[in-house]
Amino acid sequence: MNMNEIVRAGQLASTFEIVAHPKPGNVHREADLKDETFEQFIAGAVVIGPTLRRAVKGGLDIGRGKIKASNVGVGELIKDGVKSTKAWIGKNTNLGVLMLLIPLTIAAGITTGKEPKFKIKNLRKNLSNVLKSTDSRDALDVYDAILIAEAGGLGEVDELSVEEESSKERIESENISLYDIMKISSDWDTISKEWITDMQITFEEGFPLLKKFYRKKEDLNTAVVQTFLKILSDHPDSLVKRKFGKDITKK
Repeated sequence: MNMNEIVRAGQLASTFEIVAHPKPGNVHREADLKDETFEQFIAGAVVIGPTLRRAVKGGLDIGRGKIKASNVGVGELIKDGVKSTKAWIGKNTNLGVLMLLIPLTIAAGITTGKEPKFKIKNLRKNLSNVLKSTDSRDALDVYDAILIAEAGGLGEVDELSVEEESSKERIESENISLYDIMKISSDWDTISKEWITDMQITFEEGFPLLKKFYRKKEDLNTAVVQTFLKILSDHPDSLVKRKFGKDITKK
């Protein structure tokens, strides 16, 4: 894969997830959310293009030995994507997407830069290195991104709350990495759990399921919806659970 292909893959993945219909309880082409529209989500998939390009460039530089993985700026890239989205749309439509897509995009750049052939096992290996190489700067940037996005439904936590200024001071003084933060929140947040498992759901469930369902009918919409429903049935949406409770999540 080259840089353009990786960027387009990221934007298309975001777009296909949005337009797939029907997705119960989620935005799609025939359903908006209360304060966010289908069109805003589509726009969100487009405006992150320059950020994804920077992420690929950073990954290529790592793969070619020009920089260390710890210097690629995972957190800063996530924050940049959130700022771009907020500037163009005025809403947070893709914070969660960026939390997963930025490290994946960097890893794709590394794989392209150092491997003779693009293989999924190498992508995941390089992803693991990206996730584990984050530092306190990345954590602070992601805290900023969450505040910029005005993300709701975070729930109340006893340790290192985003809303407490003392959390940032502790992160900096104790050099707590973004990966460390994800460990703390992995018991109750699905995205955090993906981080500390090298994106187990993505690689071991989502990708194989999508291929399986697509091969059955060669219908991308059906494949995306079936994959979405299977993953949701096995891994209830942690954001919905925090916002509305366990009973609504089950419905």
